[in-house]
Amino acid sequence: MRKTAMDLRFFFMGAGWVLLALLALYVLVGIGFRLMETRLLYHPTQTPMADCPLPEGVEILRIGAERGLFAPVGSDTLVVFYHGNGSRACNWRFLGPNHMGPLGVDTLVMEYPGYADDPRIPSKTALLATAREARDWARTRYARVIAIGNSIGTAPAAHHAAGGGADQVILFAPFSSMLALLREKGFVYPGWVLKNDYDLAADLAIKAPPTVIVHGADDTLIPARHSAALARALESQGVPVTRILRPGKEHNGLFDDAFFNAFLAEHLAR
Repeated sequence: MRKTAMDLRFFFMGAGWVLLALLALYVLVGIGFRLMETRLLYHPTQTPMADCPLPEGVEILRIGAERGLFAPVGSDTLVVFYHGNGSRACNWRFLGPNHMGPLGVDTLVMEYPGYADDPRIPSKTALLATAREARDWARTRYARVIAIGNSIGTAPAAHHAAGGGADQVILFAPFSSMLALLREKGFVYPGWVLKNDYDLAADLAIKAPPTVIVHGADDTLIPARHSAALARALESQGVPVTRILRPGKEHNGLFDDAFFNAFLAEHLAR
C-alpha cells in the first residue's frame, strides 16, 4: 500500500511538472508571437515612392501624413484602393490609367505607414488611421466614393466605408476578422494577444454601404468560407451584398483583365 501511494505521489508530481512545462511553453510561444506579429503580418518594401515609374496622368498625393498615387480624370466619382500586405501602391500605378480612367472615374491608391521608405511601423492602428485620412479627404471633394480593398487591404477599405464613409465597398478576398482567420490556422491564444485583430464584420456593422465581394474558390490563404461568413453577417443587418465566387482562382488570381475590366464596368456604373 505504501509503495502504491508513493508511486501515485511521484506520478502526480511528474504530471504537475509536465503541465507546468507545457504552460511555460504556451506562454513563451504567445510572447514570441506577440513580438513577431508585425513581421509575420506585414511585408513592406522600402523602395522609395519617389522611385516609382509613374505613368502619365498619375501623381504622388500627400494627404496629411499619408501618401497615395492619384490619377484624376475630372470625375465626381473617386475609387480609393487599398492593397495587400506584400504589395505597395506603386504595384497598382496603372489602376487608374488602364482600368478606372477609361470608365470616367478618378483613382487614389493609398500607401501604408511603414511601406515605401516611410519610417513608421505598420500596424492596425496606423492602417485604419490612413483609411480615415483618405475618407475625410475624399468626402469633401467627391459626390460619390467607392472603397476597394484586396486581402489585408479589405480591412482599411471596410473601415473607410463604415459609417457612411463610402457609397459602395468592393472587397477582394476578405476575411470576417483576423482572429477568426488565425483561429482556423491554429491560433490558441486569447484575442487580446493579437495586436492586429482587424474585424471587418464589426466595422461594416456601422452603416455599411452596398457591398460586393469577390473571392477565389481555391484560395487557401484566406479560404472563401470567410467571405461567406462576412456576407451572412452583413445580410443579417439588411446590407445589400453581391458575392462572386470565382472557380479555379486562388488568392492572387482575381485581377485578370478579362474579368476585372468587365467587373468594373458593371459595378462602377451608376
